[in-house]
Amino acid sequence: MRACALVPAYRAAPYVGAVVRQLRALGLPCIVVDDGSADGTAEAARTAGAEVLVHPRNLGKGAALRTGVAWALDHGFDAVATLDADGQHDPAELPRLLAAAEHAEVVIGCRR
Repeated sequence: MRACALVPAYRAAPYVGAVVRQLRALGLPCIVVDDGSADGTAEAARTAGAEVLVHPRNLGKGAALRTGVAWALDHGFDAVATLDADGQHDPAELPRLLAAAEHAEVVIGCRR
């Protein structure tokens, strides 16, 4: 399975870099979709090592997810894990989530 992490981001400059660095430390390619931010979100994500896609204006989280998933599929990924840009999802849990995905079509993590 060729997996990547997808992080939709809006006004997340203070947080997104740490999330990307944690994902990259796990060896996961990371795609950040900057959804029209004007606070340096794209630059912070790029500096941390993410592939960054940018919406010129805010289109919402759903549009950011669609953009990122389409990019991932176009680039040969067959699994996409989504995480929020503000760090509320722990990237360290992704190996467990991806291991479960080896045996299922969809896996949903829960913070509890």
